[in-house]
Amino acid sequence: MKALRVILIIVLVLVAAILIVPLFSPATAEVSAETTIALEPDEIFPTVASFNSRQEWDPWYTQDSTADVRLEPKQGYVGSTYSWEGQKIGTGRMEVISVKENEYIESSLWFGKVETPSLVEWHFEAVDGGTKVIWSFSQETTYPIGRLGMMFGKIFLNRSFELGLANLKELMETNPPSPLVLSRLGPIAVETMPAMLSLVADGAGTMETIGEQLGELYGILFAEAGKQALEIIGAPFVHYLDYDESTGFSNYRAGVIVNKMGSNAGAVHAVAYPSVEVAQALHKGPYEEFTLSYGKMDAYIQVNSLEISGEAFEFYQVGAMQESHSSLWETLIAFPLK
Repeated sequence: MKALRVILIIVLVLVAAILIVPLFSPATAEVSAETTIALEPDEIFPTVASFNSRQEWDPWYTQDSTADVRLEPKQGYVGSTYSWEGQKIGTGRMEVISVKENEYIESSLWFGKVETPSLVEWHFEAVDGGTKVIWSFSQETTYPIGRLGMMFGKIFLNRSFELGLANLKELMETNPPSPLVLSRLGPIAVETMPAMLSLVADGAGTMETIGEQLGELYGILFAEAGKQALEIIGAPFVHYLDYDESTGFSNYRAGVIVNKMGSNAGAVHAVAYPSVEVAQALHKGPYEEFTLSYGKMDAYIQVNSLEISGEAFEFYQVGAMQESHSSLWETLIAFPLK
């Protein structure tokens, strides 16, 4: 009888613990870890957002040699998935649902067959000495078992996040993107492109032939600006009027920005551009890698439900005349909005 009473007391204590302790635990379980990596945000962001090289730093994958991993990257990152199955780490899937270029990544995370995903977030902030990287996790828990489980689970998750960031830091700092081949697109934003006065000359062709034509057209424009005593006050640009996806053919205007309104002269036309709202970003790197940057901008436009006019501007702020190596070239890409 005494033994039965002891067992009953133990059971009551355990039940009380299960019911009472979770009352002091928040409904949303949160875990966060941070580190500083000696690289710029735009050198780290693509690796994390695309799941590229994830197997090399993932704190769970590195502890389960049996794990089978599948990567499905998407242009612009949103929709990219990372899924796994292993004897130790079980099954799961992660999907990127929102990004702010070089600043923020939001992903949904499913463990096993759960229907409601957890939230995974990454923040990238430029600081002295590199980039502060914050990796965080949050999950709604049920009372009482879910909350009680996460009280112990958070300890494991926190250690895993710290290990993962240490692995990522070592990987990125040991194998940084080469500045000679790295092409970067800066943050994409909706801005107002100011009004400008210009001299332009019309051209047409594909991306393969436009480069050759521009040299001749800019020669004509610079010469005419001199004849009209106009001062060139901005980067030379190309205004793409249209683009045929099936052929890659475009009608365009090569242009230079001048200090006052000029006059038409032969193939040269004086054009006053009004101010216009644009989605724009700075591409750093060779012109051959514009396709990647245009793809990222297209994804941004779709995600943010923007309506564009179908035209585009490229302002060649730093080019071969200023820098001999193409990795240092800078081009502002702007898509006018409707």
